[in-house]
Amino acid sequence: MAASPESRRISPATGKVDRGLRALTLAAVAATFVLIVVGGIVRVTGSGLGCPDWPTCHGYLIPPPGREPWIEFSHRLVAGVVSVLVAAIVVAAWRSYRSHPAILRPALAAAGALIVQILLGAVTVVLELPPLAVWIHLGTALLVFACLIVVATNARLVEWSDGQVVERSDGRMAEGAGGRIEARLRSRILALALASAISILVLTLLGATVVNTGASLACPDWPLCLSEIVPPLSDPLVVVHFTHRFAALATGIPVLLFAVEARRVRAQAPRVSLGALILLGLFVAQIVVGGLTALWSLPLILRALHLAVAAAAWGVAVALAVVLARSGPVTSEVPAQERPGRAEPASNVGAAHPSTGGSAFKKYLYLTKPWIIALLLTTTLASMLIAGRGSVSLPLAAFTLIGGALASAGANAINCYVDRDIDGLMSRTKNRPIPRHQLDPRRALAFGLVASGASFAILLVFVNLLAATLAVFGIIYYVFVYTLWLKRSTPHNIVIGGIAGAVPPLVGWAAVTGRVDLLALYLFLIVFYWTPPHTWALAILVRGDYEKANVPMLPVVRGEAETRRHIWLYSLQMVAVTLLLFAFHMLGWVYLALALVLNGLFLWYAYRLTREMDKPAARRLYKFSQLYLALLFVAMVVDASALA
Repeated sequence: MAASPESRRISPATGKVDRGLRALTLAAVAATFVLIVVGGIVRVTGSGLGCPDWPTCHGYLIPPPGREPWIEFSHRLVAGVVSVLVAAIVVAAWRSYRSHPAILRPALAAAGALIVQILLGAVTVVLELPPLAVWIHLGTALLVFACLIVVATNARLVEWSDGQVVERSDGRMAEGAGGRIEARLRSRILALALASAISILVLTLLGATVVNTGASLACPDWPLCLSEIVPPLSDPLVVVHFTHRFAALATGIPVLLFAVEARRVRAQAPRVSLGALILLGLFVAQIVVGGLTALWSLPLILRALHLAVAAAAWGVAVALAVVLARSGPVTSEVPAQERPGRAEPASNVGAAHPSTGGSAFKKYLYLTKPWIIALLLTTTLASMLIAGRGSVSLPLAAFTLIGGALASAGANAINCYVDRDIDGLMSRTKNRPIPRHQLDPRRALAFGLVASGASFAILLVFVNLLAATLAVFGIIYYVFVYTLWLKRSTPHNIVIGGIAGAVPPLVGWAAVTGRVDLLALYLFLIVFYWTPPHTWALAILVRGDYEKANVPMLPVVRGEAETRRHIWLYSLQMVAVTLLLFAFHMLGWVYLALALVLNGLFLWYAYRLTREMDKPAARRLYKFSQLYLALLFVAMVVDASALA
């Protein structure tokens, strides 16, 4: 039952804390952590078949003497302890918190995931450790761990009062929950906490993939791999190992940004700030332990510690995300309508309720920005056809495009969640589902996270690990480097942030070849240099919107004349990169002929923009730039097919 504003102000003296549930959930969290670590020890010691039968061990309840049987038996024993604790939590939650879904639902989810975990353990033994089953086994254990952390955290944020469960309102818990943080800043910090948690989860599962495929020593040195920053990617084991290291680098972005943003509110929410610093420390420790594990040829103690630190970081990130999500109302003295960036535009007065205003499908579709997805998928498919010299299997193309579409949809949905405060101020974006109150922001965020996760899963299972990792990198970079950091802090936002939009060609290339070649990097650069002229032309058209929303786009900060000059300079650089593909004999005469025509038209529109200081010139360049990129990649496909 949601607590009313009045119930939130009940003093601690009138509330009754359920210390039994708290102690029970903390014990379950600790036991599950031990279960994950012991499971890792089972894996790295090769003890997974120490007990070749299930649920007995060599036909006995107590295993015979031996190192491997007892390591495996200890794992089963800890799993039994966790099962008892989870069952007790479900009973307690059902009896006392049936009307409080924040406790009951994750408790039931933990029980369900634990049942799946036990069955997977049996399947893993019976089928003699298939890698996919082992990988899912770990993922399910981390899910159980997260559910129990949600229960434990929520149990600390509620109390009993007058026979009802209400939110605790004492100052200590309000500070810990970030209740005094301004709403927009709290949303940003929450988004970074969620990003950190998801990135750490993906990184941990990638680490399990390294172990399951035997790629642990594919890169025996560190921080380099085979003495190179980017090693030759012809060996699949090197690809798996290097992908894990690359993912670690990408994971560091949201973790670091989370610590920086949380540090800004250390006075209002010291516990959140401290937790973010602990998370950053755990992540750094994880990197160091991983490096030493490779340099010292996989000592058992470091391999177990590597998984333990990863599980701890995952748990801390989940707990912080729950605390921020459960935080109370803003207590700022500034009225809501006067807070910067949160004013409700006049055009939205009387806007539709979240449950009204068109079909749910249309709302979520609009949230994904399908016009952007279409352009990104064009570069992805073209890159696949170029890599395959005009021929790609239909299933591979379908799964790659589905995964790419979900990655873009997820990133765009999260972007809409983060930018909901400024979208309502701009005429170009005010009709999006969130500012029009047609869609609950939390549902939009959940949709974005689910779509992003589904993208990674589809690309990993049906395409390959490198393509999946590149897609995740694109999501992380777009949301957390561009949207949360660059967009509102520098006029160079679109230049640096353009990296995210240039990732799809790499995904398509990796899907076909399993590696990233030089030609793929040139495709990346073409999109990278195309992005500023395209976006700045639009920024000239909607400069007033960016001024109202206080977004430091180049026309707002430097003026339209300087923006036009930058468009011309970046257009010249883009054209130069496109011609390098012919100069280096990567593509032939067919491509050159078509590229010269397209480049000539692009430069003509860009040059006219420097001479005609009006919006029609900017509109012509903006519209042609969309057609230009699609036709340029089509020209590459035609040429590659002709050379096949």
